[in-house]
Amino acid sequence: MAQSAIKRWLAISATAALTLLAVPPTAGAATETLSVDLSTTVGPMTGAGEGFLYGLSQDGNSPGDNYLQPLNPTMMRGGGARIAGDGWIGDGYRAGAGYQARITSIIAQAKRMARAPYHAEYQLMLSDLWGADLTQPGNALYPCNNGDCSNWITFIDDTVAAMQNAGVTVTYEPYNEPNGSGFFPPLIGTQYWQLWNSAVKEIRRLAPTAQIEGPAYAGGVTSAYQTWIQTAQSAGTLPNVISYHIYGPDPVASVNQVNSYLAADGITGITQSANEYIPANAENAAYTAWSLDRIGQSGMATASRGEWDNCCASGDLGTILTHSGGNLVPSGQYWSYRAYAALTGNRVATTGSGSTAITAAVDTTKKQTAALIGDSAGFVGQANVSITGFGSASWLTSGGATHVEVDRIPDVASLNSPQTVYSGNVTVTNGAITVPVTMGDKNGAYVVFVTPPGTVATDTTTDDTATSGTDRFGYDANWGTATGVSDLHNGTAHWSNTTGGTATYTFTGSGATIWGVKDVDQGIAAFSVDGGPATYADDYAATRTPQAPLWSSSGLSPGTHTVTISNTGTKNSSSANVTLAIDYATVTPNITTIDDGTTSGTNAFTYGTNWGTATGVSDLYNGTAHWNTTAGSTATLHFTGTSAVIYGVKDVDQGIATYSVDGGAAHSVDDYSTTRVAGASLFTVSGLASGSHSITITVTGTKNGASSNAVIAVDSAAAF
Repeated sequence: MAQSAIKRWLAISATAALTLLAVPPTAGAATETLSVDLSTTVGPMTGAGEGFLYGLSQDGNSPGDNYLQPLNPTMMRGGGARIAGDGWIGDGYRAGAGYQARITSIIAQAKRMARAPYHAEYQLMLSDLWGADLTQPGNALYPCNNGDCSNWITFIDDTVAAMQNAGVTVTYEPYNEPNGSGFFPPLIGTQYWQLWNSAVKEIRRLAPTAQIEGPAYAGGVTSAYQTWIQTAQSAGTLPNVISYHIYGPDPVASVNQVNSYLAADGITGITQSANEYIPANAENAAYTAWSLDRIGQSGMATASRGEWDNCCASGDLGTILTHSGGNLVPSGQYWSYRAYAALTGNRVATTGSGSTAITAAVDTTKKQTAALIGDSAGFVGQANVSITGFGSASWLTSGGATHVEVDRIPDVASLNSPQTVYSGNVTVTNGAITVPVTMGDKNGAYVVFVTPPGTVATDTTTDDTATSGTDRFGYDANWGTATGVSDLHNGTAHWSNTTGGTATYTFTGSGATIWGVKDVDQGIAAFSVDGGPATYADDYAATRTPQAPLWSSSGLSPGTHTVTISNTGTKNSSSANVTLAIDYATVTPNITTIDDGTTSGTNAFTYGTNWGTATGVSDLYNGTAHWNTTAGSTATLHFTGTSAVIYGVKDVDQGIATYSVDGGAAHSVDDYSTTRVAGASLFTVSGLASGSHSITITVTGTKNGASSNAVIAVDSAAAF
């Protein structure tokens, strides 16, 4: 989300949204209170929960980075299950073609996750590589059969050598769900402990620094874990990570239970991983968000979503990407993961209610607070989100207000983007606000964003008919035009129902949204930015939705970009045709944040005499500021763009400064405030000609009569 200007995903006026949110619950409707305390930091957001069991294709290439990277995944788990050849078992308990096919897949997947931008963990399920993946023959042999572990040790040796020769680092899991007869008919007993102990000792002999996790039991955390921990401790084969599968239990309770078992036996230094979670009957956006919330609050190191529907090489991240017309499109569950990934910075204290959970994070670099709301039991009603502690995050406020956006994530198979149901400034009273969130969708998730108030950068609109200028469309011969359509922007649209019909949208900015029609006759479109991988959007809807967001991209590098829109000639099976209809586009300007300490480059500050520096100030951008009290001293912001905002401090000791744009008239600004406001907007200019500009700040040495000094403190700037 852009600082102080959140990109709208659904066109809705602030007035209408306020009315929507302010309507009291229907008589008898449930109401609950959730809380976020900005003043209490719990710890950094780690991305625990952004993991997937068999989330990638066999070759590791699908899904593309356009879908995967926004999730910031922290773990993938796999072992080549169900790849033809049946692994080690199918090769007659040796390293043959079936085993090698699975090894090749594992290495490809692990290498992709090890590379930038992911640097994520890969958990290798040795039992799936062995071939015990529920497709093994009835006469299959299992490791350490009749007490003979020699073949199992050979398997371990070959596998560790394959990983080392490929240069990949994995976390080894000796056996998946050994307490389930489908994977390991002998169940937990002598044979299991022979395979476990021999595997751990051999892996540590060959790769002393390798991570090992287990036991990966099915059925959640029970007292059987205490017995398992004690047995492994006695054998000297405790893993680095205790893993379990929780299809229903609360992640927080599971972590606490395992911690109690470890503490009882004096064991420290072991982390935890729920390397399968979410039950098959709860695969919806709400439960996904609830799971991520509770995993984030639990303290576990990693967790991976289970795979129920499309195992084991479909490349759809556990079906949170939907296969439609031969392409992948994001579902509501995908957007729950993406919203969770947007919770960056430090997690702050939150309180849920009943079956509803909320997790929130404060990111001073993004100048954003974000909170994800999910429910595990289908709550419908109003959730009043009480957000307190603005005094410790004063950069979120200016003029006694902050900006709030509420997004709804409906649980649907194809969702181009979440729906913004409210966006506007809210008055902060006694350091707090209350955000009413109408949870009318029992399977939907909700996201609340809080940013500094006011408009730092507004989106610009390009009509579909604009085919020249900085922001413009282009069409090949396969596009027609529609005019006089009352529910469309300017009454016009461009449309195509021809396979391969191509349009382009060229723009200058950090992001763009393409708007159009969703209807019963719309097909699937492919969108590609600057020649990159395609993202697919299914434009079918059971009822006509004009001016609907079809596709969106954000966080692009500064400069000019081109989106290519292609008619794939495919459609949802419910659609009557493959038509695509483009109405208009909106562009988010490039926003460059300039720290006060940046003194070289295109966008930078320069300082005259007598400016001091402050460091280690927690409520300022990057913890720094430049300050001055000497009349006549100047500082200058140099920037490229059309607009800029200078941020600084308003407080009881601040004075008056003047601001001059490109040597023009000086504008006087009083920085006095009865309470400290860090990261406050001190001066804004917009509408300049595109190019290089300067803003000169002059310390006047004068002050408001109520101020105790005449300090001027500069924190940062935004140019766009």
